[in-house]
Amino acid sequence: MRRVLSAFALAVVVTAQAGGDNHPVGARIAGMGQAGLTLIDLWSAQHNQAGLAGLTRPAVGVFMQRHWLSESLDHQALAVALPLGRGTIAVNANTLGYDLYRETKVGVAYAMRFGDGLRVGVQLDYLGVRLGEGYGSRGMVTGEVGVQARLTERLWAGAHLYNPSRTELGGPYEERVPTVLKAGLGYTFSDKLVVTGEVVKDIDEAERFHAGLEYHPVNALFLRTGVSTGPTQGHFGVGVRLKGFDLDLAVAFRSLLGPTPQLGLSYRFP
Repeated sequence: MRRVLSAFALAVVVTAQAGGDNHPVGARIAGMGQAGLTLIDLWSAQHNQAGLAGLTRPAVGVFMQRHWLSESLDHQALAVALPLGRGTIAVNANTLGYDLYRETKVGVAYAMRFGDGLRVGVQLDYLGVRLGEGYGSRGMVTGEVGVQARLTERLWAGAHLYNPSRTELGGPYEERVPTVLKAGLGYTFSDKLVVTGEVVKDIDEAERFHAGLEYHPVNALFLRTGVSTGPTQGHFGVGVRLKGFDLDLAVAFRSLLGPTPQLGLSYRFP
């Protein structure tokens, strides 16, 4: 029965998102409703590569989540970022699924800042989709581009385009990797409160909306919440910062299917 339920849940994922979809990664951003376009974060490597240009120290991180508590829907990721002058080089990889269906993604990114008000990032991706029991596999290459721009002292805008080349999965799948455009805003009310929001448009699907906030009551603690649509989910998260370590926990709740817990651990080198 557990295997049947896992297969059903996986079918929901696969039908809702074509193979090669840019699955969200990063517990901090997940706690904020996946509204991370304007943030500076190691996991900008998966959301908006422009945010990597704001990093000032080398960083490495790991991420894990379990969709709806199903072992068959485990999602793991790794990211490494190295700032070099005005630019940052990053490498990231993640995998989703189990022996009967697995998606992988490996990306190499470069981001650069232009003054204090503009950051731009690009990434080259290798995507892999594999079906078990002899159904075959497929690999392909695509890319991403993102930008962050300061509109006022406290307001930033962000935009990101995934798979602009409309890469095809090909083989037996007869479908394309999704092409997704995101645009959003982030407003810093104070050193303790940031609010973000964005709209996401897969060119073949209806718009989705994400909104979130991060509250920083004391030096070592971050509290987060948010909401996302398509389908509607509630998001909650907490972060702890101790010297160079960041520990982030988040959970997303979807009606009927239940919770998706997420864990992220990263280290910022001196």
